[in-house]
Amino acid sequence: MTFKLEIPEGKVLVDQAKLKEAIQELLVEVWEENDHQELLTIQEAANYLKISVPTVRKLIAKNEIPYFKKGQVIRLNRWDLKKWIKFNSL
Repeated sequence: MTFKLEIPEGKVLVDQAKLKEAIQELLVEVWEENDHQELLTIQEAANYLKISVPTVRKLIAKNEIPYFKKGQVIRLNRWDLKKWIKFNSL
């Protein structure tokens, strides 16, 4: 007697561990993509870095922290701040 496993059309069998790994990779990719685009105000950057607003302003004035200016508005990119944290300590 031959046993035949029938899988409905459009269905795929995936190992649970492989599926979990694929989902985690996708989540990291989406998180990093969103993180690259998240712009912070000086106040938000201070909260993120857990330092005071005057300290952030001093770091900006000394060009010690990544930021950009559009007109008179200063913004900081969360991704750039993460990279900066890895290589610098406050």
